[in-house]
Amino acid sequence: MNISITNNQPIHKNDELENICTKLREVEKTKNYKDFYSYLKTTKIPFIPCYEKDVKTMYQECFRVLHRIGEISIPVSVALSMHYYVLASMASFPFSKTSKQYWVREMLLKKIKNERLLIANTGSVRTFKNVSGNKSIVAEKEKDSYTINGEAPFMSLSGIADYMVFTASIFQDEKAVFFVPLDTDKIKFEDTAFGDAMRGSFTKSVRFENLNVHSTNVIKLDSTQEERCELLIYQRSWFQALMPGTYLGAAFRVLLEVKEFAQGKMKNGKIVSESESFLDNIGELMIKYKAACQLCEQAGISIEGFKIGNKRSLENMFEASALSKYFATHFSEDIITKIRHLMGSRFLSPNSYTNKVYKEIVFGTLQPMTDPDIKNYFSNQMMNNEIQKI
Repeated sequence: MNISITNNQPIHKNDELENICTKLREVEKTKNYKDFYSYLKTTKIPFIPCYEKDVKTMYQECFRVLHRIGEISIPVSVALSMHYYVLASMASFPFSKTSKQYWVREMLLKKIKNERLLIANTGSVRTFKNVSGNKSIVAEKEKDSYTINGEAPFMSLSGIADYMVFTASIFQDEKAVFFVPLDTDKIKFEDTAFGDAMRGSFTKSVRFENLNVHSTNVIKLDSTQEERCELLIYQRSWFQALMPGTYLGAAFRVLLEVKEFAQGKMKNGKIVSESESFLDNIGELMIKYKAACQLCEQAGISIEGFKIGNKRSLENMFEASALSKYFATHFSEDIITKIRHLMGSRFLSPNSYTNKVYKEIVFGTLQPMTDPDIKNYFSNQMMNNEIQKI
């Protein structure tokens, strides 16, 4: 994805993105994140999926933005990744033009683009085999609308986003995706999650109390078979493929920090970068960073190759995204932890970026799918003799 650490050039040659980064650096000092999101909505950057129709380019552009913002703020980049994966998966899913879902999607995309709406998401699919969505959110059909009740533990952009996308159960095996405005007292946010460590993400629990949603804002899912509930798996794959951009961006920034640190002198008068053991350590960290970036690039390619009704392409896409999420988040955490050892007390200097990111990098592996979910998926695959030969 053309991400390089050989110099300090911007990853994304876009003045608008650089202006966003300048604004975010200012906000990191004041902590007025609401002001940042208001500014973000005035730009085209959050709406790349509305403008870009090529799936591969869409993925690359969104990933690079998340990587660039992740260099400054993990929480803000995490929040934007929530918006991106919902919008990108909705914009790129290959609905048939003769289907009702296609025209509902086109109407929603036009609204998001024209009104510059930020999208939040809650109620996620945890594994490929369990596509039930969030069972605690239930919808009851009433003529041309649905009444929603239930709750979900986490939603980023709570109180910031304009609309929410979520999946709810209608009957035993029937589900639908709902698109609703957040300016209503029928949706309540409670209990800021993760405290100050993820403050800029505005992650809270959400509760629905007799929320009415018209059927024009609903995309019904075919879930008669697990494998046919493809939109949810497609959405999950976008999430797992994009989210690592945030944490790799933070790792990239810390690699730049240690590069600068390496120009200092050791007690014996030698430059740090002249130490063979130091260079070996940095080489290993660069291998991990590059490997993770390539896994993410492959995940984007697998999303581009998805075809409706093709089980193999569905599995390949899901697995590539799960692998990229697993290794990218672990490698990012490994890079930052190892650099803490290399830099010593300077790494933990008060108010430094490295000290801040050390507290935030751990959230990558905790985001769904979590490690146990991913390991369970692949262990079940082996035990059930479902391994495909390469």
